[in-house]
Amino acid sequence: MKHLLSREVLNYTIDGCFVGDIINFNEIIAVKTMREVLANDDSFCHCDTCIEDTYALAMNSLPSRYIQVTSEDKYTQSEDYIDDQKVRESIIKAMEQVRAAPNH
Repeated sequence: MKHLLSREVLNYTIDGCFVGDIINFNEIIAVKTMREVLANDDSFCHCDTCIEDTYALAMNSLPSRYIQVTSEDKYTQSEDYIDDQKVRESIIKAMEQVRAAPNH
């Protein structure tokens, strides 16, 4: 049996409209920012569990901001925009939590 959240199980077409290109913009910024932060922090454990836990904690602390890929410019100019610094702060806070109580 395939896992419910597996990409092979999910079908992003609704009534003939593909919605798989609608993204949580904060995820994109979080991945980019985590790469930068981890590259400069050799003291943090870089195992899969610590990275996944950090990512999950950071994402859960940020509001979701789903946008159409063609709407990035409109979103970054809106009052709902979460700037890179806020995302970075969420990642650093999540790293501190994971560092204090790692799950491995």
